Amino acid sequence: MKEHSLTTKQKVVYDYVKNYLEMNKRSPFIREIQEACQINSYKGAVDKLLALEKKGYITRKLNKHRGIMLNGAENN
Repeated sequence: MKEHSLTTKQKVVYDYVKNYLEMNKRSPFIREIQEACQINSYKGAVDKLLALEKKGYITRKLNKHRGIMLNGAENN
């Protein structure tokens, strides 16, 4: 199944989350994503995660600080 393509910033966020999960065996906080990916605001980071979720690249568990899981959609 072909997924939607990612914007440059969405790819940066996806790659960061993927690498973080591989290295730490847990997902990053949104603030960590914001700082590492040089996103200006917390909401901007949340918006990128929502876009990744909508496109099928990640799943987020609501009300969990480290609730980001990859879906294995790497067709970018």
